[in-house]
Amino acid sequence: MTRNTGERRDVYTDSVEAQTVIVPHRGDIMRRTLPLISLALALSFPGCAVGPVATGMDEAQVEARMGKPETVRKGADGSQIWEYPYGPAGRQTYMVILGPDHRMSEIRQVLTNEYFAKVTSGMSRDEVRQILGKPGIVSNYPARDEEVWSWRYQEVNPMFFNVMFDRSTGKVRTTQRQEEILWMDQNC
Repeated sequence: MTRNTGERRDVYTDSVEAQTVIVPHRGDIMRRTLPLISLALALSFPGCAVGPVATGMDEAQVEARMGKPETVRKGADGSQIWEYPYGPAGRQTYMVILGPDHRMSEIRQVLTNEYFAKVTSGMSRDEVRQILGKPGIVSNYPARDEEVWSWRYQEVNPMFFNVMFDRSTGKVRTTQRQEEILWMDQNC
């Protein structure tokens, strides 16, 4: 155990009082809680792991391995696109393409720079959703008449890709890539 001391200022009286906080050593915390956190995450996302799927599998085999899709889009030719978003905590969204014969022809991980580059100003919400899938976070900013959709993804560091929509028109204003900042107390 380490002991951190500091000051706490009362905002109403502007007086200062000493504060002592006892913090367990970081290694102790991680050693005790990491197995519990891992188990909780595994149990809270059943069917989220992408099982081994291969071109040519029929839709029943794909669903048995990957679970039920979040969204199914049907093409005029009888093809389908199955969407598997693994957000908000996950960093992948898979699109499984099934041909008119109901067999898998392709699987794509769409939270990549290649697909982010396809999102341009003036696109509708539905057009963005077809490219990137369901966003992990949706935020509204009434003062700016803006709605922001965010996806977490992984480069070298954890990142966010944000799409800003004009709320009144429902069209993309702009996009933004932002590094996810994880705060760590270096004094622990």
